[in-house]
Amino acid sequence: MLKNMVLRDNLFTEKQYLDQLTKYSRRCRQLENSIDELLKAESEHVQLYSVSNKQVLHNKYNTLFSCKLNSFVTKYSMGEDVVKLRSDYDDLVKILKDNWTITGGYVQMLWMLSIGIMLDTDISNILILSDMINDERVDDFIYNIFVKYRLSNWERNSSTILFPIPYQSILSIFISSKKSHLLAIDKIEKYIKKEWYRGHSDCSWYNDHKYGIVHNGYWSFESGALVKVLGLDDSNLKGQPYYPYDMVHWADGQK
Repeated sequence: MLKNMVLRDNLFTEKQYLDQLTKYSRRCRQLENSIDELLKAESEHVQLYSVSNKQVLHNKYNTLFSCKLNSFVTKYSMGEDVVKLRSDYDDLVKILKDNWTITGGYVQMLWMLSIGIMLDTDISNILILSDMINDERVDDFIYNIFVKYRLSNWERNSSTILFPIPYQSILSIFISSKKSHLLAIDKIEKYIKKEWYRGHSDCSWYNDHKYGIVHNGYWSFESGALVKVLGLDDSNLKGQPYYPYDMVHWADGQK
């Protein structure tokens, strides 16, 4: 499965990534078995825990989503064929459905929208994600431009970015693209090089590669999606750390 791959994020070795994937796979299977047990108990009206089965299920699904998402990013970082990741993405949408809230989940949805755009995911997945955003009544500029790229009838249009650090630059890039695509791509390059990673210094994964235990990869997925939405020439970004060039261009060889 993993032969002849070229690491996209070389801050971990192939062996480290492989060992990590093995652990994720084992953990995901444990969670799936536990979820099956809970679903069976719920159907039989058997309460397994001191809190409701439904609440435990919600928590298990959230943990499973995180585990599967980490596995997805790890596979991309170590060089997995992007075509093969499309079915993994479909699985992520199914798990996230009915289990997402904006509280603590902003980046999750941002990544799912961004990756979905880059992978040209089926419109049904975008509809599921947009329904979740609607249910939470979230009106965020980045969410809006990404959803509207696939759903032209999307009506939310706020220019507010809920988490301005580090994402405020996206608004400036979008405005600049109306005047000059060259200016917009220059601003994206600056965002990736100087703002994106530093702006996530409060995240649990920040600098995790230095400890040699867990490292999924560092990727500014929203930058790739923005390039696609705006129709920019990203040739200058190829090979740039954090920029998911291969995910933006996965379909180039399919045509």
